[in-house]
Amino acid sequence: MARPRQVSDEALEQGAREAFLELGPAAPVADIARRLGVTQAALFHRAGSKEALMLRALTPGAPEAVAIFQAGPNEEPLADQLTPVLRSLLQFLDVAIPGLMVLRGAGVAMTGGGPPPPLALRAALTRYLTAAVSRGLVTLAKPAATADALLSSLEARALNRYLGGPSFVSGSDSAFIKHLLEAVLS
Repeated sequence: MARPRQVSDEALEQGAREAFLELGPAAPVADIARRLGVTQAALFHRAGSKEALMLRALTPGAPEAVAIFQAGPNEEPLADQLTPVLRSLLQFLDVAIPGLMVLRGAGVAMTGGGPPPPLALRAALTRYLTAAVSRGLVTLAKPAATADALLSSLEARALNRYLGGPSFVSGSDSAFIKHLLEAVLS
């Protein structure tokens, strides 16, 4: 008798993610199992339910930016500190938004303690910018509004790219972030 194929958690999540992104929330579990080379029963044993599999495969987790914002700014120029963090965050959003759209289309809500990830990110950036103001790195009348402007701009760029492809965004991400920081921090 052939031994069942062992699939790592990472491979399971990646295979399910690819299927859900390609086929949407109606992706048959049988198709996901076939792609992974496992039985449907084995997939349900590991995931519990289709909804649990969707959450596991499509929930983005916390971006690295949250930890960086929580650590606070250093003494470097603020734009120099924020540029790599925002670039990384935009890459995170490019991956997260498609999954979140599929979850939303399926009517599956992300659950968990604490504030929703977008609010936690905004709060962390607001605290970071408030600390930057208190250290004299920047003058901002309303750090919370600045945080919202920065994050909303990144989210809009990632959403536009997802919905319309590269033709829906202009210029490079690096140039976009540079000009965004110039506009918001000056």
